[in-house]
Amino acid sequence: MTGILITFDFASMLLLAWVFFYGYRVGEVVSMRSHIVSALAATGFSVFSHCMTMMYFAATGRMIREAVEKADLDRKYIDQTKGYRKQAFRLGLLAVLVVMTNTILGGGAHTKVFPVWVHEYLSIGTLLFNLLAVIVEVRCLIANHLLGHRVSELYSTKLQP
Repeated sequence: MTGILITFDFASMLLLAWVFFYGYRVGEVVSMRSHIVSALAATGFSVFSHCMTMMYFAATGRMIREAVEKADLDRKYIDQTKGYRKQAFRLGLLAVLVVMTNTILGGGAHTKVFPVWVHEYLSIGTLLFNLLAVIVEVRCLIANHLLGHRVSELYSTKLQP
């Protein structure tokens, strides 16, 4: 599951970047409609990716906590998984809010409520923030995965007769 989530994180980042660069071609070879549909798809996939990652941390954190309590292992493992979850939740939730805000303000730029440059600069910020969130999420996913294996080994060793 960790590999799938990492793939989703990178794919959502690439899709957001593609829509960003696609936006500069609007009017030349790309229609505004295509940009809007692509942006909605990228937003949906990015939100899905971050939310799945957050739910994964909630589930694995609970599994690690239950294994530690049942086998009477060191509670530092619970603290470690909570730390990973905390980092991923903070940046993941903020990334979701930033990408959704950018999409909504993109609609405002299209209807001329906001100048296009507001959407353009927010898009740059959205890409950079999502890149940061993806890097942290991937790092935490890998560390939490390895922690889960370590706890599993200790659990098996402790409960074997």
